[in-house]
Amino acid sequence: MKNTLFKGLSVLMLIGLLLAACGGAPAETEAPAADATEASAEATEAPAEEASGGTLTIGLPVEPETLDPGDAVYVQEQFILMNLFDSLLSISPDGELHPGLATAWEPNADYSEFTFTLRQDVTFHDGTPFTAEAVKASFDHINSDAVLESGGKSLLQDHSYVETVVVDDYTVTVKFGASYPLFLRDASRQWLSISSPVALEASGADYGRNPVGTGPFKFVQWDAQSQIVLERNPDYNWGPEFAAHQGPANLEQVVFRILPEAATRLTAFETGEVLIASEPPALDAIALADSGAAAIQTFAQPGVPAILMINATKAPTDNVNVRKAMILAVNQEELAQTAFQELGLPATSVISPTTWAYDEGAASLYSYNPEEAARLLDEAGWVDADGDGVREKDGETLTIDWPDNPAWSEAFNELLIGYLSEAGFDVQYRSMDDGAAYEELLAGNYTLVYMYWTRPDPSPLRYLFHSENANGGGAWTNFVNEDLDNALADADTNTDEAARAQDYAVAQNIIMENALVLPMFTVNTSYITAPAVQGFSFDLEGYPYLYDISISE
Repeated sequence: MKNTLFKGLSVLMLIGLLLAACGGAPAETEAPAADATEASAEATEAPAEEASGGTLTIGLPVEPETLDPGDAVYVQEQFILMNLFDSLLSISPDGELHPGLATAWEPNADYSEFTFTLRQDVTFHDGTPFTAEAVKASFDHINSDAVLESGGKSLLQDHSYVETVVVDDYTVTVKFGASYPLFLRDASRQWLSISSPVALEASGADYGRNPVGTGPFKFVQWDAQSQIVLERNPDYNWGPEFAAHQGPANLEQVVFRILPEAATRLTAFETGEVLIASEPPALDAIALADSGAAAIQTFAQPGVPAILMINATKAPTDNVNVRKAMILAVNQEELAQTAFQELGLPATSVISPTTWAYDEGAASLYSYNPEEAARLLDEAGWVDADGDGVREKDGETLTIDWPDNPAWSEAFNELLIGYLSEAGFDVQYRSMDDGAAYEELLAGNYTLVYMYWTRPDPSPLRYLFHSENANGGGAWTNFVNEDLDNALADADTNTDEAARAQDYAVAQNIIMENALVLPMFTVNTSYITAPAVQGFSFDLEGYPYLYDISISE
């Protein structure tokens, strides 16, 4: 479902605007503070030379929709894609830019054009040489009608992508119609990674099931609703310079098992069927770690925390007091603690406190207050006249419609529904797969949309709240406000960091003052790893690096 998107489920850092470049361009960064567990930190110290090859099995909660990086949006897609593909640049866990497929890069004065000098020793998994034509083909593909909606397409189109110009075989210029000060960082993301132009043309609409990149692993097979298999790329010799080793990956093979239920993933881990399990049940993970049978690897994600976007144009949530009552009815601290124990942190705003430009004022507008929630609902005319626990008005019940895939929300949805029910809401939770839920959103048949988006800065706010994306374009609140639009548009193109921070402060306050989202918790990417798994580490956004992982005897 191409919206919940960036729901990313699946890190703790504070990072400033990244404008790093080669050749004297400005670099303004703050080093992030990773919040991995002590067990995780110990695991990453294992030397690469202990590698014994072998197969790493990983249990994932949700199957990807595609392995075409240009068409992808989900966390589980990015986790796999980062092993199949390389991007023009690499970004280290401390937030600094490094060479990737490009060895040097130079923006123009207003950050609307970016020229890259490319490596000359890279080949795709199908044997196609990597050249500037591959960059052009990949970016043009992302921007084409063949891709309806994706993370990469939003990055390009929101910044008025013009074209990619092949200067020569190993020099390419990417042009935008507006300033794009974050493009160099975004050029390191999986969504803008580079595909084989031969494979793109040959596979056409089936490319998402036949991906061909330059990464440390090659695609082998995809058994629907079961597993995705990758194998080591023996020719790989262009890993990021900050990696623990160079050359081919340590592992011979990686198998991603699709195991939607958390209990099933836990059992698979305990029996050795998988060596890494994503998003395990918190209490069980803690117990396994305490017993020495596992290490917990966790990272508090920056960006948009776990929120419920509220449809501001559909009754009963077209009334701002009803929306405010929903926020006030939920105890975020208790919700996070109950659902995730120490693996979750409460969130009270539309971006997480680990994110650059986080505004304390916007985050302090609401705190758990069921009495005030009741007063606002009374004021809006919603009362429980018959004593059945559900409020009514003019013969209608206070009904909330939540179409959702429970694979994303099983840890907390019953708790959340309980808070709202206690306040007098009739919450209709409709369990369905991602595709069906997305169709409901497009049809306007929803009150709530579960969302989170991993990003080291607040830039996803434009996609999620600018009116250009309302009514089916990703801004699921459908709220229209000129001041909000202006702040988000300026923040997206302004090259002055202080001005961007002020724009984002304005946006956060408008969003929260109008109660457009119900914040819940800061998402922690969590994995349990078997003792044999060595060299586990996270990237800047909380995706595990598989390139450096090895399996001990």
